[in-house]
Amino acid sequence: MAFILKFKAFPEPDGPLAYAPVPWDSDLFGFPFYELNCGQTPPEVLDQHLAAWLANLPCEQPCLVLARLNPDQVATAAALARQGFYPVETMLDFELNLARLQIIVKHQATQYRFRNAIPADLSAVRAIALRAYATDRFHLDPHLPSAKADRRYAQWVENSFHAQEPIFVLEDTKQAQVVGFIQCRDKAPQVLDVCLGAVRPEIQNSGAGVLMYQQLFVEHRARGYKKAMTYVSCNNIRGIKLTLRYGFTVSKATLCMHWFRAAGNQS
Repeated sequence: MAFILKFKAFPEPDGPLAYAPVPWDSDLFGFPFYELNCGQTPPEVLDQHLAAWLANLPCEQPCLVLARLNPDQVATAAALARQGFYPVETMLDFELNLARLQIIVKHQATQYRFRNAIPADLSAVRAIALRAYATDRFHLDPHLPSAKADRRYAQWVENSFHAQEPIFVLEDTKQAQVVGFIQCRDKAPQVLDVCLGAVRPEIQNSGAGVLMYQQLFVEHRARGYKKAMTYVSCNNIRGIKLTLRYGFTVSKATLCMHWFRAAGNQS
């Protein structure tokens, strides 16, 4: 589900640093989350103002700040690291011309049915999302409790159901149960943005997930979609390999860095 951040300036009213509270992650984890928009900020400006902004953040609770930048912004990464930021994840953006989709599963899979999700599927989809993720920045940062990182993705799909965003499921017709899901949206006319997806952990090596994503792309191509987009963490080697097998190419990389301060720590 899409959210919009509201950025503020530091120092006020029109200082060179731009930051935004991240209310949904703050609510989930129980302490303040922020995003620092520093991709276009010169390193010398970060050296001048970043320490003061960090010192101004609430210290009675833990606090986490996210910064995103291009991997080649070495000087910017160094300026962030001087203030205690550390790398947690590199995200790869992938694009696919659907006319060039590579068909991986060529046989008819009679056991599975790919269909639109219905409200009754929420419980099953939420249970899959609760157990499916381990390679994202929330799970890999040791300062964050993994149980709440799990809940973040379960809450994500629940919000998407309530917002009636496009969600598809893979149903095992023999077991009469949902075993996978994909949440997506229209990024632009005829452009499919694949946001989140997973299958039950016990069938991850069965080929069911390969079939599920392939069916998504085949059906949207038949409906006139020209391009698909998705995003995979560099930590998710299996996901990267599968994405490349479909014919996707990398269009962008984004380095994510965190800054964390424990409660009561003034430094």
